[in-house]
Amino acid sequence: MAAPEIDEKFLAAGREYGDALIALGLDPHALFWAFDKTEKRHVLVLVTDFFDYTGPLEISKQLLRAYNASITPKEIDPFVVRLHSIHQSISERYVGAALSDGTFHVWDKNMNPKHVPPGDRVEYFDIGDLTLKPEWTIKARSLQTRNSVEIGRKWKRFVRNVDKIAA
Repeated sequence: MAAPEIDEKFLAAGREYGDALIALGLDPHALFWAFDKTEKRHVLVLVTDFFDYTGPLEISKQLLRAYNASITPKEIDPFVVRLHSIHQSISERYVGAALSDGTFHVWDKNMNPKHVPPGDRVEYFDIGDLTLKPEWTIKARSLQTRNSVEIGRKWKRFVRNVDKIAA
């Protein structure tokens, strides 16, 4: 079963959200919309190496502060944002699907890659309880690891920028 379509206003808000994060200093490895089949709603998935540096609680606190200060779009409630580490095994699959143009491969229910014949286009990817569509991708790049000093410097810059605007 394909996921329900997402309203264009949320796609636009997602792009605006990504731009705001980058301007603040959080450059996501991946940012994309997905449909959560368990919760039966669309969620915004954010894959970042800040996850391992500071933890999801600290990231969530900063995202909530940015939302309350109107730095990020009001259409995106911070509680709809799903955080993932670049080191979580599922993140590799998420980023692979987000980077694809639909001519990639899919995973079976056991999370094994299943190749699609050349010329066929995949309309959506089911990964775990999420359904992703290539056109729902806002940003995706390789999961290349940065060193902890660089991550720490970038995290402090992000927090400082949120503090400055939220004050």
